[in-house]
Amino acid sequence: MKNAIPGETVYMTPLKKSGSLVWGVASEIEVISPERIPSDCSSFPRCGGCSYRHVSYQNELKIKKFLLQETLERFLSKNHIQIPEIEILSGNPSGYRNTTQIQLGFAGGKRLAGFYEEFSHSIVNLPEGGCKNLPEEMNSIFADLLKKEKTESAFVSKSKILSLRLEGTKVVPYKKESVTFREKIFIPEPKEIVWEIQAGGFSQVNRYLIAPWLEKIFELVPENQDRILELYCGSGLIAIALQSKTKNWIGYELSLNSVKQAQKNAQRNGIYSCDFKALNLETNRIDSEEALYSSFWIMNPPRAGLSKKVLQTLTEKNPGGFLYSSCNHTTLARDLSLILSGNYRLSNVILVDFFPRTKHFEVIVKVERI
Repeated sequence: MKNAIPGETVYMTPLKKSGSLVWGVASEIEVISPERIPSDCSSFPRCGGCSYRHVSYQNELKIKKFLLQETLERFLSKNHIQIPEIEILSGNPSGYRNTTQIQLGFAGGKRLAGFYEEFSHSIVNLPEGGCKNLPEEMNSIFADLLKKEKTESAFVSKSKILSLRLEGTKVVPYKKESVTFREKIFIPEPKEIVWEIQAGGFSQVNRYLIAPWLEKIFELVPENQDRILELYCGSGLIAIALQSKTKNWIGYELSLNSVKQAQKNAQRNGIYSCDFKALNLETNRIDSEEALYSSFWIMNPPRAGLSKKVLQTLTEKNPGGFLYSSCNHTTLARDLSLILSGNYRLSNVILVDFFPRTKHFEVIVKVERI
């Protein structure tokens, strides 16, 4: 339930129902928790973007840690897997997004630019001063957009999406992906990565935590690996950051464009030991024996989690260890329940709060073979 805190008595307005589950928002608070604070956003809780504007950021992290712990226990109790203490990696909860999707439309003769209402396609306008999750540069662009007289062409329909990046901010046409974005990331050793992605390509959204996230992955992956296999490798960021861990890196990714970008990124950083390949991991099994017998695996799948093909291959090949980074703690826990047995132990669990003030967060787990 949105806009509620454990221990409160509230009146709930239902928003969605599926089977025995009901999602809703607390519309009236009868018994108020001492942990409740005034929201700092006039669009909360109507806007579907944020879920925790009514509690302090420290309490938000406690709630997220509790949710992660409860989910892991629920899925892994039958496997008798011991869950280590959950570490939290967090940063500045304001102005952190380096990319966003703003919904555009008209209502009552007025232009709208904002986010969808919870479980709805009604657009909630950005509050005065802009969204607190966006940097000032982005908010000023949206404010200017709404002021201009000739913005109708940008408001053709509510299905149109305006995509922006902080570095070299541009308006990207909805069906055109011709813009490339570049940024520098500083990671251990010390080392500077020059990394490019094409418009429409995947990138982590939190500009404050990309480097700490890579540092944590670097810390967890053992040294001197014979070969590392990375699944869902995107445009090669993890491979480039961790190339010193092995002389042989094999990465698989669905998008051919991302694979080409990964190859360019590796060469741009003077790395020639990484082999990136395009493969649909939902429908195809990895057929390279060299890749399958890698000593360590790294996986960073989409929210749906690992495909059945990957799960089957992972359990069959039984690598010495693997690292799994996920933006969906439920599918992560589900996948671990299918993989983990007496041969493995869960050695590290890190909650990475890539998405402050929202219901989402990233989780890194390291699994070692006993």
